[in-house]
Amino acid sequence: MKTLLPVALSFSLLACGGGSALMAPSEGTSPAIVGLVRERGTGDFVEFSTESFEALYDAESVRAPEWQVSGGTLMGNGDSAKWQLPRAGEHVIGLTVYLQDGRELKASWRVKVITRAER
Repeated sequence: MKTLLPVALSFSLLACGGGSALMAPSEGTSPAIVGLVRERGTGDFVEFSTESFEALYDAESVRAPEWQVSGGTLMGNGDSAKWQLPRAGEHVIGLTVYLQDGRELKASWRVKVITRAER
């Protein structure tokens, strides 16, 4: 079973501050996908910057997680991924977790990306 973080984390996508932040899914088919931990913490998502995420899920016998994005460049590696953000606008990062028994767990996160000028 993937271990859940034992600390209180922020659920806001656009709040200011430091430290890691847990992003709850915007949409999903399984409560077992708890969220994404955003390495940079909170704050705006700024176009063309690179964000790092770690998947947080409560599932046994995971065969492989698979990442998807609606724009930009994704560099995924198992439970973690880096995403070079696209131009400003609303974008989606998604995660599908494949279990040994054949089930698929899915979740996605809507992210508002701002321009560098809006920063």
